[in-house]
Amino acid sequence: MLAYFPEIYPEELLYSALARYHRHVCSRSPKHTLYDLFGETGVRATVGLQSHVAALSQRIPADRGLSPERLTKDFTLYRYYTAFEPKSVGQFALASLVDGPADAVHVRLGIAASAISAPAYLRYCPICFGEMLSRYGEGYWRRSHQLPGVLVCPDHGEALADSAVSQGASNQHEFIAADQKNCSPVAALPSWASSPRQVTLLQEIAKRSAALLDHPPVRSRFCDWGAYYRSAVIDRGFGKGKENVAQNLLREAFLSLFEPVIDLIPGGLGGDWPMAMVRKHRKAFHPLRHVLFQIFLDKRSPQRRPATPFGKGPWPCFNHLADHYGQDVIHEIAVRHEQNRVIGRFSCACGFVYSREVGSRSSPRILDFGPLLDDQIRQKVAEGLGLRAVARYLAIDPGTVRLHASRRGLNVPWKPLAARHSRTLVPDRDAIRTRWLDMRQNHADLSRRRLALLLPKEHAWLYCHDREWLEQHSPMALHKKWPDQRVDWETLDRSMAAQLRKAAREITREVPPQRVTQAALERKLGRPLRMSERQVKLPKSIGVLGEVMETTDAFRLRRIVWATAELHRQALPVRSWRVRRLAGLPSIASPSVETALAALEIMAGSSEV
Repeated sequence: MLAYFPEIYPEELLYSALARYHRHVCSRSPKHTLYDLFGETGVRATVGLQSHVAALSQRIPADRGLSPERLTKDFTLYRYYTAFEPKSVGQFALASLVDGPADAVHVRLGIAASAISAPAYLRYCPICFGEMLSRYGEGYWRRSHQLPGVLVCPDHGEALADSAVSQGASNQHEFIAADQKNCSPVAALPSWASSPRQVTLLQEIAKRSAALLDHPPVRSRFCDWGAYYRSAVIDRGFGKGKENVAQNLLREAFLSLFEPVIDLIPGGLGGDWPMAMVRKHRKAFHPLRHVLFQIFLDKRSPQRRPATPFGKGPWPCFNHLADHYGQDVIHEIAVRHEQNRVIGRFSCACGFVYSREVGSRSSPRILDFGPLLDDQIRQKVAEGLGLRAVARYLAIDPGTVRLHASRRGLNVPWKPLAARHSRTLVPDRDAIRTRWLDMRQNHADLSRRRLALLLPKEHAWLYCHDREWLEQHSPMALHKKWPDQRVDWETLDRSMAAQLRKAAREITREVPPQRVTQAALERKLGRPLRMSERQVKLPKSIGVLGEVMETTDAFRLRRIVWATAELHRQALPVRSWRVRRLAGLPSIASPSVETALAALEIMAGSSEV
């Protein structure tokens, strides 16, 4: 048990509080501090998502009320990174941060592979830092100042300054506190700090991002976010048809709004992700992108659109467990058409989701009860109520109560759900490992990819649930070393120029005549030329290509010569209409072609005389 632990200041990072502890106790080394706080010396000092929080909480006096969940949710960036994740992902991240290392958390949340990276240095607001010194006698790191895409202080609108503390410091086990040495009281202002338009937009982004730390949205599935954004942009005049989105208009409007700061947040504003936000979400998007998209929606007022088949909203919520049961609190619905049926999906902020068909008199079909149901079932089971008593209290079917209790693994007083009806089957880890090892031993020459093709289910399960073991018991990846061969562009240029001239001569000898074009030359050579991408390296080939390619008029004149010779060979009168038809010329051609045909007509008339 720690004899002393510092008071955590408002909006302070857990990293900052641990750094102040290291300084207050005058610890001799970072390793001693880690051992005092966590009981081991291998814990990493992570700015955003600190791990091994349970071990830390056990050493803090209980009267401080700093449970592992509170330390994680209130003093790290956990709520920010899980704000738009499903509930299952949030629970996984919380459990990992509380009990173990955070490496898997960064991968599961997409932080490791995201184009939006955390700030390279810990940041601070000079005004906030001065207020901290005058009020507490020391400075500290604020959570909202370390969020990606936040360049100004949410409270003061002052440009954040980079401290001398790098997030990728060489010593990953040291907590560094904020002080006047690494946080200069007078920081150089960036050029955009004098632009009110840019500062106003950046402060809006900062306030929205900081709000996620204290008031994250209700947990929703990926598909619900996609349906919500698609309906919202259609309401704001970006619809095309009934349910489609005019992507070009949406892209232009989005970039126009954030044009002043597009260079300041390149990772957050680059790419075509705004268009993907209105499609079906198959993966998570970075919280910053949700923030930017919601700002865009709020900046544009919804247009009046015709009433939906279900009338004008809002619509009622039928969640018996919510205090707004029966009240019209649902504002957004997703309407889909299935043949002759029109079905609406109603999603409430409490997590309750139901669907209803136009013209149907049946009760709404419940798609998701939301998080309130599991909490109530757990509470009533703890009180000792029976199955039907719980079902009557919750106004749902007893089978639904039995199913949800089985999924949560509750110790219920009634007969549990039979194993053959359970949807959560626990696989045999040892059996899966054994099958993988046997296959690897029997096929020692195969790569990991080949083994995965032979055992697809086992490989998929191990990859998702036992990846560390899989990496240790898989064949080493073979990296092919490609020879470093340099291209002799001058020799290649001469060779290709000669090939182009030869191919052009062969095309001009074809009967009936074929036009010499780049596509025809590519077919003759049997490969794409792609010389437009290498104009500097293939100057001779580019020049030859321009010489041998035929214009439309040149080709038609050559066709006229061929058609005239063909009529002479067949002993037919050379008339302009015969030549036009045989040569495949249009009824009205260019002046040069029409002049050539008229000359043939004159020659034919003079020969008859």
